[in-house]
Amino acid sequence: MVILSRLATTTFLAFALAACGAREAPEQGQEEESTYQVAASWEVARSEAGGQRALQGIDVDRAGRLYVVDTGSGLIHVYNAEGAQQASWSARDEGVGRPIDIAVGPRDELFVADFLLDRVRIFDPAGLLLRQWGTAGTAPGQFSSPSGIAVDGEGFVYVTEFYGHRLQKFTRDGHPVAILADTGHDPGQLHYPAKLTLAPDGTLYVADAHNHRIQRFTTDGEFLGTWGTSGTWNGQLQDPVDVAVDSSGRMHVADSANRRVQLLDADGSYLGEWQIPEAAQSRVQTPQGLSLGPRGHLYLSDAATGRIYKLQPQGGLDER
Repeated sequence: MVILSRLATTTFLAFALAACGAREAPEQGQEEESTYQVAASWEVARSEAGGQRALQGIDVDRAGRLYVVDTGSGLIHVYNAEGAQQASWSARDEGVGRPIDIAVGPRDELFVADFLLDRVRIFDPAGLLLRQWGTAGTAPGQFSSPSGIAVDGEGFVYVTEFYGHRLQKFTRDGHPVAILADTGHDPGQLHYPAKLTLAPDGTLYVADAHNHRIQRFTTDGEFLGTWGTSGTWNGQLQDPVDVAVDSSGRMHVADSANRRVQLLDADGSYLGEWQIPEAAQSRVQTPQGLSLGPRGHLYLSDAATGRIYKLQPQGGLDER
């Protein structure tokens, strides 16, 4: 495991997690199957100021607009469902910060977790800063490198901490409500958690990266289950960094060190996968952010190529 300093974490989810070796060969007579078809893909433009591009969290609003976090430039890029860019604005604070994940709130406010500033910053869809909260520390309500963020229909905010190994719950204005999960390796505990998501049924799913598993909680912190073990075979995970859940409870997992997206059933059973073609042999951990759109398309940010993929799960779209 490689742990970098906070000043070297521009692409921490892409490079700081240890890369895995070659995958095991399928058993004789068993073939790999692609579970997704590429409906569209496009490259995110590099910042005019230069610097390393590092795509991370993404989210889709009710109108189908896609918000993409480029941690390298500190920019939030806005696209329509077909990949046409509509806007781009900075989420940094006077040029300082490393925005890492984004979540659309019930009032169309955009909640951005900043890994470097130990802060949550809230913007309107045009990029106007509305408010911000959070300080560095380990006490309840403080942060040690927030890495993932989600917002429920009532406006409660859920934040994972990469170096704090916690999952916390806040009001929309930043008042701490509870620590829902703390550090460790046992079921219900976290070890370098990455991003998280709220499923359509209101359940929280956390990509527990260095425990190589996906964990599930109620919004009150009740532990509901865990899926995944460390490995490269079907259904195993190596440093998962994000998860998206459809209305059937199927989990789409950004299995970063295995350089693939896996589709798991509601009980964690393996259904299939898709590997990014340009990065199949790369040691860069590529899949970073996942989000399901209003018509069930799965959007994926790819750190290695700086591309967004719009994927259609085979067997039809999950219309919601």
